[in-house]
Amino acid sequence: MTDTKPKNAFDLIYDSGKSIETDQFQFACRGHFSSSITDNILFLTEGNLLSLDTPKIAKKVYYLMVEGLQNITRHQDKTQDGGDYEGGLFIINRHEEAYSITYGNWVATEIKDMLVDRLATISNKEQAELKEYYIEILNNSGFSSKGGAGLGLVDMARKSSGKLSYKFVPVNDGYFYYFNLCIAIDKNNFDDNLTTGYLDQAIALHNEMIGCDAQIIFKGLLNEENVNHLSNQIDTAVRDDPDGDGLGIVMTELLRNVAKHAYNLSNEIGKPGVFLLQKVTGGYAMLSGNYVLESATERLEKVMQKINKLTAEDLNHFVQKNAKDGKSNGTGLIHLRKISGHSIEHEIFVHSTTPPFFILKNQLTK
Repeated sequence: MTDTKPKNAFDLIYDSGKSIETDQFQFACRGHFSSSITDNILFLTEGNLLSLDTPKIAKKVYYLMVEGLQNITRHQDKTQDGGDYEGGLFIINRHEEAYSITYGNWVATEIKDMLVDRLATISNKEQAELKEYYIEILNNSGFSSKGGAGLGLVDMARKSSGKLSYKFVPVNDGYFYYFNLCIAIDKNNFDDNLTTGYLDQAIALHNEMIGCDAQIIFKGLLNEENVNHLSNQIDTAVRDDPDGDGLGIVMTELLRNVAKHAYNLSNEIGKPGVFLLQKVTGGYAMLSGNYVLESATERLEKVMQKINKLTAEDLNHFVQKNAKDGKSNGTGLIHLRKISGHSIEHEIFVHSTTPPFFILKNQLTK
């Protein structure tokens, strides 16, 4: 789908983190969407919406999410065997001027042709015309076995800001269908032109996720509520995968480390950070990213080198000694090493205009 060189997981999580002060919330996931997964997405997102914006905006975003996620669950492709485009795609990103929500799923050629006609009709109508069109569809009772005959799309267009965006990309003897809509943060000062690149940004992120087999990306405040919902999301997503055993424990320790060491520029409740779940050979990897004080980078490097040199015997001795002495300093990272059995990879990205960005990667593989 793209000729550009795919990013590795470190680059992807760093690029997501660079805009954390302006784009304060992002959640992206790909794969099969069950009702449990969509419920977890809604739980995770609802709290973030209410913490960032007015109840009126949060209610509108939430409604459009429900409608879109129902469409994904209804229409996602279930015939492919674990391919890159099996299932669906969901991305929500809060930009300074608007929320951008993108949905995606594979469609056959005949479905694509039908959608092109329907979307073209909807996109060319103004708000007053959309209301009339909505009533017309209701009166004509045009319903199929998979829902209203475009009724949901019309209603989403009525409640969104600006025009809908969509694109069909050829893949696997069919097309991957991307659908994007926006909700203005301040509708009185909303410029539709500012959102013209949102769909392309979402498609680029999808390609990058496929390139490194990222399943989930979260960007926001890593407070207790968000960590709990992320844990539920991961548990549900990998429930039937034997390689997923133990992910919840690793994720909790990883995000506790963010809560302890992250540098919070805005003094909000929780620490701003990025979390990524990646499928790797024989299991999964988890990455966390957060800003740190420049004065802490040298100490972090020394701590990581020391921990990765520890033998299995050293790890057991350290944990037992700290438990006996009632100490917790360094225990989290030690537990990560002990649980996974792998060295903890890390990288510190240094930039002249922002604090250093510290990324940890821990694998859980057989």
